[in-house]
Amino acid sequence: MVTMANQLKHDDLSILTSIPGISNTTAVLLLSTLGDIRRFRNPNALNAFVGVDLRHYESGQFTAADHISKRGNAMARKILYRIIGQIASASSYHHCHIADYYSQKKKSSQSRSSKKIAIAAVHKLIRTIYHLIIYGQKYDYQLANHH
Repeated sequence: MVTMANQLKHDDLSILTSIPGISNTTAVLLLSTLGDIRRFRNPNALNAFVGVDLRHYESGQFTAADHISKRGNAMARKILYRIIGQIASASSYHHCHIADYYSQKKKSSQSRSSKKIAIAAVHKLIRTIYHLIIYGQKYDYQLANHH
């Protein structure tokens, strides 16, 4: 599968593996699940495809807590959720702005569950992946940390 992914028209595999914590196997799984990321018009469309976009409900004076819609691709959601764990594990020897965000939210929030924080990090990861793929750039911590 890695050999086939290397033969793609674009260099998406090496772009994804440039993100610390994403291996060849994980990148191939992600590419096969998401397909061509360039077909999405913006990162919010990719969020909706995966199903991590927020669902908001409001009626009169009642406002429900926001939850993810889960209407998208369940396999992609699982892969991205696992990638957050891999990025957090790799952060001890490879710096990543997503791992910094994840650890900062875990330290500052006592009441939030770690799953909600991981989903917020998935949202940040999706935006990063979309940007890198669209512009054909490899991951650079200094540049990502600056923005």
